[in-house]
Amino acid sequence: MINLLTIFTCLVLGYFCRFNPRFPAHTSRSLNLFIIYLSLPALIFVQMPKLIAGMSFTGLWWLPVSMAWINFGLSFFIFSWLGKKYDWSKKKTGALILTAGLGNTSFIGFPLMEVLIGPESIPIGILVDQPGSFLVLSTLGIITAASFSGEKININDIIKRVVSFPPFIALLSSIGWFILGEPGKEILLPAFDKIALTLVPLALFSVGFQSHFNFAQIMKRKMGLGFGLSFKLILAPLFFILLYKFILGQNDFAAKVTMLEASMATMITSAVVASEFHLDEEIANLMLSLSILLSFFTVPLWKLIIF
Repeated sequence: MINLLTIFTCLVLGYFCRFNPRFPAHTSRSLNLFIIYLSLPALIFVQMPKLIAGMSFTGLWWLPVSMAWINFGLSFFIFSWLGKKYDWSKKKTGALILTAGLGNTSFIGFPLMEVLIGPESIPIGILVDQPGSFLVLSTLGIITAASFSGEKININDIIKRVVSFPPFIALLSSIGWFILGEPGKEILLPAFDKIALTLVPLALFSVGFQSHFNFAQIMKRKMGLGFGLSFKLILAPLFFILLYKFILGQNDFAAKVTMLEASMATMITSAVVASEFHLDEEIANLMLSLSILLSFFTVPLWKLIIF
């Protein structure tokens, strides 16, 4: 419940602080830069060594891991097609691919699963989140954001932008650090951990600061939002129920937790990455804030269907 309270507090404070003249107009941009250059790289250094050390290649480990990768691929295919069909800008298409294709499988996912299912669901959730959602964002997510940035860039430019992106540098560096035996772990990890804790509150505050929760704005973006929210909260979980339960015949506890994780709201960091690569910030932030609010109603319904 603390996580859920944090979500609402930071979103609401961010929204109301935008009306305070003491906060400059570029506040969200500054916060996003802090997240990209410090918070997210610190989180990567905290999580990647644990992920590598804890990976077990026995049993059906691939099922929870596969969900995020398949979901992102599905989002990429559907919204690329919709973007061409409705002549959307590349920035709008890219923002929808990121925010519909990446789910909040940890910060929102873990507390919701613990309330709805129980603490025994968390180990499965970690597999969904770490080698799944977290790694997809750090690789395919960044590549997609660079590709749909709206600028005329070639493959060399995309590669340059990806390899110079601080979270990607942190990803490679953390792997190298793990291989070297994590020198200075006792000193560095506590520092990384404290910096990483700033990611969620700052990201949510930034989203709230940029949000304009008015009916006219939502109606103006209703088509993109309708497709994005429908995919994220309805079509994605339905797809994975059909895939895992009826096609692959997997309906054990791990499969059910994975299906429920597919119904979670948009990943918070996906909106930050969309902003950093100058995609459609407005629709990315609306996708994030609205999907979080709606998921508190839709996820319990999916739990009743899945379990």
